[in-house]
Amino acid sequence: MRDLRPLTVDRVADLAGDSALCTFWQTVPRNGAVVTREPVDLLADWVREVTADWGPPGRVAYVDGRPAGNVLIAPARHVPRLAAFPTAPSDPSTLMLLTVRVNADLQGRGLRKVLVQGAVKEALQHRARSIDVIGARPTAVRRHPCVLEAAFLEQVGFRVARDHPAYPRLRLDLRTVVTVREEVAAAVSRVLAKVPGVRPVPDTHPDGATRARSVEGP
Repeated sequence: MRDLRPLTVDRVADLAGDSALCTFWQTVPRNGAVVTREPVDLLADWVREVTADWGPPGRVAYVDGRPAGNVLIAPARHVPRLAAFPTAPSDPSTLMLLTVRVNADLQGRGLRKVLVQGAVKEALQHRARSIDVIGARPTAVRRHPCVLEAAFLEQVGFRVARDHPAYPRLRLDLRTVVTVREEVAAAVSRVLAKVPGVRPVPDTHPDGATRARSVEGP
């Protein structure tokens, strides 16, 4: 089975995939102090808080029941790390794309773009007009892996809204996205169909539920 599922508290552990849980955007610098909370607990509380206020803050991709990647999205008021960036939005209601992560064995299959499309679909369900994101240019010193590359963001349609030599804020105008609702499910099927041994094709509905159609393999 392969599909995109809403990020819920019981799926927080699946955000790790084949790497460590990322709590970068959910925390703030503490002058060198170490955060002692377990990442899974911190993220679970964050997901619970955002869901109660806004809705599920992202999607998790699965291949054969295994977490394959994820995308996080939330209003700026729920992203404490933004305070560390000079290009952070002043409006706390600004919808922010935080990060897109894909397992190493699925890199190069277009899954990152599919996850961004999933975030766009989530935003459209909330009638958002745009999505902002802090991107990193090659000049960024010690870029955290949870900060997306500006070059990738521009490749998937984001444009600079507030420039900066290292950390520009980019924006995707959702009013120009006409067919994403119909294309997301098809894109997921096309990309993940390249994974060897995976054949079922899910139908993804606006409420995030999926219905897989079994397809006989060779």
